[in-house]
Amino acid sequence: MNESILLLEERNEFDKAFEAYQKLYSNQNLDFELWKHFFFFLWICIEDSPLEFQERIDISKELKEKFVEGKKNFSELAEFNFIAGYTVSIFPYEFGDYDDLENEGSKMILKATEIEPENIIYRMVYLGDLPNLDRKKYEEAVVSAKPIVLEKFNGIGFFNKYFRQVLARKV
Repeated sequence: MNESILLLEERNEFDKAFEAYQKLYSNQNLDFELWKHFFFFLWICIEDSPLEFQERIDISKELKEKFVEGKKNFSELAEFNFIAGYTVSIFPYEFGDYDDLENEGSKMILKATEIEPENIIYRMVYLGDLPNLDRKKYEEAVVSAKPIVLEKFNGIGFFNKYFRQVLARKV
């Protein structure tokens, strides 16, 4: 992944980061690492970027397009299902019909755990997403996943920062 774009994210330079992502995205064959960071950047912008920026780039349209591209090209990857499922389950209304997409997000998280059953991060998120939460199993997964989360998401940029904060409760 292009570290200079991640540095732009760190500095909240939304316009420059978006332009850099667009340029890189249009000049390459579809690459999962690029897709996931661009998709996640757009998702984070829903809450963190200025409204003027969101309206100018039509963030809703961009996010939905990247979601559809991701499903078309990466639906068999566990990490795609985790990222897309997680983001859709948090803000289903950003992707379309609330009920349908909330359900789809949960199914994607389940699919990630089925593809990689040994992945404790996916399992933790799946357990936390269940309607009848088993608190004990979930807390055990949180404890087991924390060091792995801190290692996996140790880089810069919105993607790593967000998952470090949310999954390991670290700033």
